[in-house]
Amino acid sequence: MKKTNLFVALALAATPAFLHAQTTNYSQVVGYTTTTVKGHGGAASSWFSFLPIQMLKPSVFIGVGSASGTTVTLTGANLTAVGPSAGYPTHFLMIKSGTGAGYFSDVTSFTSTSVTLADDLSSFITSDTSLAVIPHYKLSEVLGTGAGLKIGGGGSVGAADTVQVSDSTGVLKTYYYKTGIGAGWKTSAGADASGVVVYPTDGLLISRKLSSDVSIVQTGEVADNNIKTTFVQGLTAASSGFPTSLTMPDLTSVLAGSGAVGTADNLIVVNPATGKLDTYYYKTGIGAGWKTASGASANTALDFGQGYIIKRRAAAPATLTQNKTW
Repeated sequence: MKKTNLFVALALAATPAFLHAQTTNYSQVVGYTTTTVKGHGGAASSWFSFLPIQMLKPSVFIGVGSASGTTVTLTGANLTAVGPSAGYPTHFLMIKSGTGAGYFSDVTSFTSTSVTLADDLSSFITSDTSLAVIPHYKLSEVLGTGAGLKIGGGGSVGAADTVQVSDSTGVLKTYYYKTGIGAGWKTSAGADASGVVVYPTDGLLISRKLSSDVSIVQTGEVADNNIKTTFVQGLTAASSGFPTSLTMPDLTSVLAGSGAVGTADNLIVVNPATGKLDTYYYKTGIGAGWKTASGASANTALDFGQGYIIKRRAAAPATLTQNKTW
């Protein structure tokens, strides 16, 4: 199983050079994570690992604003080029205070002093609500391209390491890096995926087809507000919103339990001994508690903060709130 090491420091003490121009970020916590993506070591043809998205790019705006529907007016903003571009969002707005702290939504259009969002968050945004406009990381920035590629490429999706990312409709989409003619990030069908973005709390499910491990370093800022992760009907591949642990008790009140694995929400994690995916659920009624797919008692101390999948049964989404603890 991959291991993540975290180094953080107050921005004034150890701020990367690229942050110096962002004068609004003087109090942010910055650092890096190192994640080991396991190779199969000859024990199998592939091995699953999760790569968590827990670091943020520097904000282009931090301040307060007000909202009417999907339009958010940002006090004192002077925005330029906050997307979208070529059909992909380039920035998102995150709520940093109030009951909606941790919710975020893509910017679909903008003026110098306002943004229009993909979602209506106006019920959480009052005139004194703290907000941030933050650039997205692209999949290509996280995992590299060309000579800087951090996982295995190949001439086809079957030959390369693959990356599965969930979308807003509860579907896992597969990407790979094509080598040779037409090199670049592609969908499983071979379409261009160079503009694909990843989101805070995403858990990228990597299927490693090479035998060797690889370490992936991510740099950026740690969120300094509560974080919310929404589980829609279908599959959501996620990670802890902070570089911290996450265990089954954290999800007990969030997910829907049931008497059987086939009717409950499912938690799916990587088995560190086999590199395959194991399923868990919360059983209700007699013998209530977290169970394996076969009904045995689960190890509720299992840490899956670096990545997991939720299979949500109900049409209504469920939301996990992780509170800032420092």
